Amino acid sequence: MVRQWLGRASLFLLLLLAGCGFHLRGDTQLSPLLERTYLQGVVPYSDLGVGLKRSLEAYGVTVTAVPAEASAILSVTYNQLQRQVLSVGTTGKVQEYALKYILQFQVTNPQGEILLPSQQLELMREYQFDERSVLSAGEQEALLREVLQEEMVQQILWRLEALPPTLNG
Repeated sequence: MVRQWLGRASLFLLLLLAGCGFHLRGDTQLSPLLERTYLQGVVPYSDLGVGLKRSLEAYGVTVTAVPAEASAILSVTYNQLQRQVLSVGTTGKVQEYALKYILQFQVTNPQGEILLPSQQLELMREYQFDERSVLSAGEQEALLREVLQEEMVQQILWRLEALPPTLNG
């Protein structure tokens, strides 16, 4: 009886998902324009540089060390991670912080033609600060910084997925 009910419920959910147009994302590919990409304005061994390189290579993109060898140049023109005070207690001590990550980038070809206009991305995470456990607060902030870096790489990739296969469209 229970098995029959589970089977019907599963079938109902599958039909419901299919009816609303849901489908798995599957493999996506980046534009052939990005086949050989040079990363400009990114420190190669920084978390962002390593994350971008690794992710682009997972899409089959060759990240070049020399701009002349590239079919596209991904230029990071602004990259800043800020810590802001969100709330202060009655004693005047900080209780809550926010980490705000702002990054701006664009993609051009080696001739300077814009493939993807300047994009500004902003991410923010909040966390509680307890002055009695400064070490754990530091670890929490370090973990949030790492998460923000990973999410920023993903945001960049989602923008790159929107590039057309050719320059004309």
